[in-house]
Amino acid sequence: MKQILVAGLATIDVIHYLDELPADGRKYKATNSLITGGGNALNSAVTISRLGGKVTLLTTIGDDTCGNLILKELEAEKVKTHAIIKNSTLKTSYSSVVIDQKGERQIINSRSLDLDFSANQVMPEMPEKNFHAYLTDGRLPNATLLTLKEARKRKKPGVLDGESPVCLNALKLASHIAFSRQGLSSFSNSSSISEGLKIAQNFSTNWFCVTNGEEGVFFLNGKELVQLKPPKVTAVDTLGAGDVWHGAFTLALAQNQQPIQACIIANTIASKKCTKYGGKNGAPYQEELMLIN
Repeated sequence: MKQILVAGLATIDVIHYLDELPADGRKYKATNSLITGGGNALNSAVTISRLGGKVTLLTTIGDDTCGNLILKELEAEKVKTHAIIKNSTLKTSYSSVVIDQKGERQIINSRSLDLDFSANQVMPEMPEKNFHAYLTDGRLPNATLLTLKEARKRKKPGVLDGESPVCLNALKLASHIAFSRQGLSSFSNSSSISEGLKIAQNFSTNWFCVTNGEEGVFFLNGKELVQLKPPKVTAVDTLGAGDVWHGAFTLALAQNQQPIQACIIANTIASKKCTKYGGKNGAPYQEELMLIN
């Protein structure tokens, strides 16, 4: 069983389902609601666990109700929590999320600026030194660089979830960079996927791609732009789909899949998630897929 370290953001999500996304300042009645763990890194970690990987989450939470909910949920999902830093002076991150009938969402996040951490805060708490792959969501700059440096030191895949803003030093350290569409546009200052990837490659020789929702994944083969389309599904909830994709992609790399095949696997798993409600709660289990052994 492969061991993965995931570093980044953990939140509590308050999710409301509406017929349409809010357009003006009035009261709206939800068709359904729930409270669940969320955040890029947490979602990815849960995905890896459900797919059969052994995953350790490295993040910071407050010593509060939301933080305790996160720990309880992660333990139920068999995610290792011993590397989570519990800080009584901080408030755990949380988000308000609205999702419409087409699965599209709006997110409002409340996050402390002091969640980041340094190596001396976490390395003594990390008994595992032989992770097979590392993933960071880029939300916490120090944690991101720490994670990618460790991956490079141990010559293992170090995956960067390229959300905006993308740190140039992290881009240079990562072995695999999977931008979001917005992240690539922000980094390259270009609305063209092909041009954006070419600009990114000026800063690093490592492997790049960009995820773009229902259009799938794009990468460059030489100068040619290649598209890997995901399976067609009826989406009901896209919340966390990108995080599920990154978790599945990282696990596939740890299992010695080549990047293109890892993208194909991740496309299938993220698409499956979009057919279920509940944000990351819709991430599929290994038994449902029979794709990753």
